Amino acid sequence: MSETDTFPRPALPTPGADVLLTALEEVERQQPEGCMVLRAVRDTGGAITDFEWLWANPAAARALGRTPEALRGRRLKEVSAEAGLAGRVGVLRQVVETGRPTADDFPEGEAWLHGTAVPLRDGVLLRLRDVTSALRVEEGVRDTLDWVRDVLEGTPDAFMTLDADWRVTYVNHQAVAISGRPQEKLFRRVLWEACPELQGTVLERELRRVAAEGMASTFEVRTSQARWHEVHAWCSNGNLSVFASDITDKKRAEAERDMLLEREHSGRLEAEALVAARTQELVAARERLVQSEKLAMAGQLAAGVGHEINNPLSYVTGNIQFAVEQLEHLASHPGDGEALREALEALREAREGAERIRVTVRDLQTFARADEPHLSPVDVHAALEFGLSMAMPHLRYRAQVERHYGGVPTVMAHEAKLGQVFLQLLVNAAYAIPEGDAARHRVILSTRTDGPWVVVEVTDTGHGMTPEVLERAFEPFFTTRAVGEGTGLGLSTALGLVRSMRGELTATSTPGGGSTFRVRLPTTDAAALPASPEAVEDPATRRRVLVVDDEPQLTSVLHRVLGRRHEVVSVHSGREALELLSRDDAFDLVFCDLMMGDLTGMDVYEELARRQRDLLSRFVFMTGGGFTERARSFLQSVPLPRIEKPFEPGTLRALVEGAPPRAGAPRPPAREVEGK
Repeated sequence: MSETDTFPRPALPTPGADVLLTALEEVERQQPEGCMVLRAVRDTGGAITDFEWLWANPAAARALGRTPEALRGRRLKEVSAEAGLAGRVGVLRQVVETGRPTADDFPEGEAWLHGTAVPLRDGVLLRLRDVTSALRVEEGVRDTLDWVRDVLEGTPDAFMTLDADWRVTYVNHQAVAISGRPQEKLFRRVLWEACPELQGTVLERELRRVAAEGMASTFEVRTSQARWHEVHAWCSNGNLSVFASDITDKKRAEAERDMLLEREHSGRLEAEALVAARTQELVAARERLVQSEKLAMAGQLAAGVGHEINNPLSYVTGNIQFAVEQLEHLASHPGDGEALREALEALREAREGAERIRVTVRDLQTFARADEPHLSPVDVHAALEFGLSMAMPHLRYRAQVERHYGGVPTVMAHEAKLGQVFLQLLVNAAYAIPEGDAARHRVILSTRTDGPWVVVEVTDTGHGMTPEVLERAFEPFFTTRAVGEGTGLGLSTALGLVRSMRGELTATSTPGGGSTFRVRLPTTDAAALPASPEAVEDPATRRRVLVVDDEPQLTSVLHRVLGRRHEVVSVHSGREALELLSRDDAFDLVFCDLMMGDLTGMDVYEELARRQRDLLSRFVFMTGGGFTERARSFLQSVPLPRIEKPFEPGTLRALVEGAPPRAGAPRPPAREVEGK
């Protein structure tokens, strides 16, 4: 309890009390915060043993799940639980006896309320405010800060933050190690006082410049006789962030290179050694440029993902908030059909937005598996749409997109790499079109079949290329953009990816008339065949399903989705699953999470492979996309089905209803043939 300053103790009125309470009721009736007047209940010795309601406004009554009329004359311990308002009798007694108001937070049912008690004559005026959402937000912020702190402490680089007075507000263990001082000698100390040796150095000069100009800066400093660091500093809201990476090996390599350059004229052997060193440097430079191109692609993905997630997330949260308000209205006004219809419509739109986010995350998980070597049947339209969704931040203000899709078969390709190719071609098309005239310009996507090939064309109405530029368009490191705006590896990388999928990438262009990039990929006959009538299970067959996941909310979802038609049993750890299956293995299908706390899905698999191998054919693994090396190797080597979270209810039902019945399971009665 936190006590505030002493307030005057207004007398609880006795003459005309009903009149005053009526006036208070009129004033407080429409207030969103709860307000109530409680009178002390004393025993024969005059000690306060409880409080009873003289009056409560509707908001206060709702917070306690009652009506104002139902509360009047009732005592705290008759209405509230000991953990809630009834447990504050001692606090309220202290308010009456000391005349000091007090405020604190306490639970009432599933909500948390903030109560402020002001003393009256032989009673209190108590105000209540629901702070459940605020407390949850604070908890989420604390979790996020803890995660960020773990990331900063786990990085191999040094990091610190400084406030406007140059006081150290955060320093990770790497920065502490570089300073050679314990953390308590740095934290909340002025940097130049804690580390006086930094005064007059390049570090001080650059940091003061960043603070004064508000511009980021990257520079190198020598932190000791044998160590060098590359420092990146930037300013945000008056605070300074400093990130330092150890580049000692790089500086040593540069020093060795300089020595070789000085000996260039000393003879043939030294010249050959110098050539070898220069070759190594060129290889390293090319690798850095390739990495730079990957980072550029990551930036394009980040922009696309931000748009593809933030837009639907906006109306998901907005619609959910609206639906909650409508349902709260229904709670106090039952039978309002219009409010119910609007709430249902808002929830449907929120579900559509959540589905868009789920598809975007699924596409990114596919993109993250770009290093997997094998080819498989791929839908080019799906890959095109993925690239388009990621490239839209670049295209939105430059051109309108037209689709001319033909009926084409699947192609033998790598889904993630093909999506990367189309993303690069679409971004390339965007940069060929000036901003500000989107109504006039077009980017046209078309697909068609050409014999054993599927042809995909990306056409833009941009400035086009001259024959000389077109001839060199696919050369590594060739670019027509300004210095710093491109590495010249985008089209070269795309060409290499297409060739790795046994395809072709060509281009045609006219100066001032736009360009067309054409991707040709071999078709495949791997279209899925429809299941035969004999293979389709009767959806009315009731199955037994086991769900193994350490997330209770997820098992609840599977209960809701499958429980009406099937028997669903859930456990929350791999250890519980093994104990249950040792006693009862009569399940048609087992949904098992791959990554769990005590025993992972992989551990469950290994144990069952040793003692109950026949059960493994009924397993479906559930994954959230965050794979360890062990998990990735496991999924590649174990031929069991898996589904990725978040999954659709239809997918779950199809898996259960399509599962073959276990031996000895009861079968539904055969259907009679029509006419017999």
